[in-house]
Amino acid sequence: MHRAVSRLIGVVLLLFPLAAHAFPTATPEDVGLSRERLARITPVLSRQIEAKSFPGAVALVARKGRIAYFEAIGQLDPKTGMPMSKDAIFRLYSMTKPFTSVAAMMLVEDGRLRLNDPVGMYLPRSRNSRC
Repeated sequence: MHRAVSRLIGVVLLLFPLAAHAFPTATPEDVGLSRERLARITPVLSRQIEAKSFPGAVALVARKGRIAYFEAIGQLDPKTGMPMSKDAIFRLYSMTKPFTSVAAMMLVEDGRLRLNDPVGMYLPRSRNSRC
């Protein structure tokens, strides 16, 4: 994975909307992103909302410490029809996998980890496992 892409993914995963207001905004071009590509996010999320995959979403893309895209889409509560807000608080389930995978890919980029290394090389208790 390219360094900029993994760092961008890491920022997206680590920054929550509540903290986003503390960061400056920028045009996508100012931080080396494509306005056209960022514009694809809203329609994709909207289609998923229409397909009832989830009622709403908050999407944030930041690079170089500045926010280039920040949108709230859909509903916070479908029962009441309350629209999604940028400062919505979500319950997070099973979020260790995305954080761990981004951290691992950052180590791969830095040459400190190889994807084909046995797990036991880094986690001694796993040496006898078939992972």
